[in-house]
Amino acid sequence: MKKTINAGIGKRNFVMDEDAYARLDSFLAHFRARLNAGDRQDVMEEIEGRIAELFIAEIGGGNAVVDINLVNRVIAEIGMPDGSDEFGSANNAYAQPEAKPKKKLYRNPDDKFLGGVCSGLAAYFDTDTVIIRILFVVLFICASAGFWAYLIFWIVTPNAVTAAQKCELRGLAPTLENLSKFSNSSK
Repeated sequence: MKKTINAGIGKRNFVMDEDAYARLDSFLAHFRARLNAGDRQDVMEEIEGRIAELFIAEIGGGNAVVDINLVNRVIAEIGMPDGSDEFGSANNAYAQPEAKPKKKLYRNPDDKFLGGVCSGLAAYFDTDTVIIRILFVVLFICASAGFWAYLIFWIVTPNAVTAAQKCELRGLAPTLENLSKFSNSSK
């Protein structure tokens, strides 16, 4: 019989085996030690949120217990902030094959001129922001279609606020290395 522990991860509660809790706790402590002091709090909140998402995707909304195998799979998927495989190298057998992350359209607040629409479209389509801006200007001159298109994109498209959303905008996997890249730019 194993002991279980109630743990709060990413503002969600989970029931975990004692060994799974110890493994996750040591991973988070190791991860926290690798981060810069300036962005440590933001990145740790993002990573705990991502861990909670992965747990929920695996166990659903029920009261299932998080076991060591699930924790090992999550650790293998997340990796370390500096890209090293030092902590999770023993867990690669648990890792699922990597699927290419989906891109999602957001407005880009890091490179905005007016509302971030052109910058978001450029990041989404992997092109230069200047090309998209010129396209909107040309469309604006031609019967103001550019104005209406820009206005509709501005209203409909959400702003990329968190580091995870900025990763989704660019089609990057939400690993800790990528999350830490964008946590500094949001300040």
